[in-house]
Amino acid sequence: MSTTILRLGVWILIIALALFVIDTSFTNSPLAGLLSADLLTYILIFAGLLIVAGVIVRIFSKPAGKAALGKNKCRVCGTAVPQGAIYCRPHLRGVLEREDRRTHNTRMR
Repeated sequence: MSTTILRLGVWILIIALALFVIDTSFTNSPLAGLLSADLLTYILIFAGLLIVAGVIVRIFSKPAGKAALGKNKCRVCGTAVPQGAIYCRPHLRGVLEREDRRTHNTRMR
């Protein structure tokens, strides 16, 4: 969400700056009547507020996301497992044995 807010703010800022350049460059164009200096100022302030809000959301969302993850737990029984593991040791052995039986179904001689 923070990325979306930041991107929206940056795009609005780019569009507002482009409109400002067009407004100052082409004073006799029909677009010059639609855009006033006050409107461009409000658009730039809005874009700046969106960028600041996106940065604030990003700062506060990172620690909250790490705290929400907690410890790793086995997908089957829920016991704590080491970092990067999906299953506890007994369930991992069961999964590996099932996969071994499924893929290696040749006869023993």
